[in-house]
This record gives sequence, C-alpha cells and structure tokens, in this order.
Amino acid sequence: MGSIHRYPPRQAVPGKCEVVDVKAELEEWREGIPSSGFYQPGTSFSRYEPSLMFAYDCYLQYHQVPLAGLLHTLEQRYEERFDHFERLDWHHMENLLREVWQRMGAPLGDVGQARAAGGHPLPLRQPYG
Repeated sequence: MGSIHRYPPRQAVPGKCEVVDVKAELEEWREGIPSSGFYQPGTSFSRYEPSLMFAYDCYLQYHQVPLAGLLHTLEQRYEERFDHFERLDWHHMENLLREVWQRMGAPLGDVGQARAAGGHPLPLRQPYG
C-alpha cells in the first residue's frame, strides 16, 4: 500500500511535500527490513519502529533540505529524544535516515548527487572505528 502520495525517487519533484501514511510505511518496513542496510540480523522490528517514526517525522519537517546538511542536527535531536537504551547506534540511524530519504525521494546532498549521476544506490556508512 505505502504512502498516499508517494512518488518513486526517480519521479520525485525536489522540494515537494508529501502526505505520508506512516502506518502503511511501517508495515512495508516490517516486511522488508531484513533487506535494509541498517538491519542487524536477529533484531526485532520493534527495536527499529521508534527510530523509523523519528525518521519520518524528520522527513516531514525537513523534506526540502538535503539530508547531508541535517545529519549533525538530527543526531543531536535523536540523542535528546531517546535514551541510550532506546536508540540505535548513530551509524545505523544515519543509514536508516538515508534509506527513508531515498524512499521518499528527498534530496540527500553531496552523496545524493553522486547517486543521481551514476544511478546506483548510495553506499551505506560503516560503523565508526
């Protein structure tokens, strides 16, 4: 089912706000999360659900801003909103945000321009040291 007005990334209009059926998006993630780049095998979907909700909230608020320019701010907000035990490691959350931004067709910034030029998916960030 998906979003009410979701456009595939190749058809998305930069800066266009969308109405997102977050409940339907979560259902799609529930089934497809094992194939995502941020998924850790054996982890329950319920562990990711609050972070996905946060990512969609951020998307709805900042959909016109390239993700690359928001990451520092979003990291701070993520750490403020969730305690240490509830949140994902930042490198996993950053990858989750990238996948949500890509899914919604929102601008990614510098890395997103490379994807548009080459047509290949973005490389996911690796854990820090």
